[in-house]
Amino acid sequence: MGKQLSIFVENKLGKINKITGILEKEKINLRAMTIADSGTFGIVKIITDNNRKAFYILKKTNFLVSLQDVVVVEIPDKVGAFHKVAKILEDKKINIEDAYGFIIEEGEKAALILKVPEPERVEKILKKKGYKLIENF
Repeated sequence: MGKQLSIFVENKLGKINKITGILEKEKINLRAMTIADSGTFGIVKIITDNNRKAFYILKKTNFLVSLQDVVVVEIPDKVGAFHKVAKILEDKKINIEDAYGFIIEEGEKAALILKVPEPERVEKILKKKGYKLIENF
């Protein structure tokens, strides 16, 4: 199972630079990032190579941050790949609360990051359906 940090920040010039600067200074590699705008504030979601360290460092520097479990699954980089995962989870009555992804190898494979209510159960279901989980994320 993977971990994700959610950082609540003011939608203001320099905030993203501050976060990425802290990570760089602490030698923490940023592996995935998404930013959701909601007016004057936003939520920055990140995955790093050391999520626990990133959590403590960001908290120590007065960011409002939480650490959450996520499922990171490899899917083919092709039309309908996310839909197949969504259908599997809907059939099992599991809601996808949040999701984002990125390409690992163009035309070959992508990573899908899912925030779900029961991550362990989702991992078992997806493994059983033949999906590869990306564990060290």
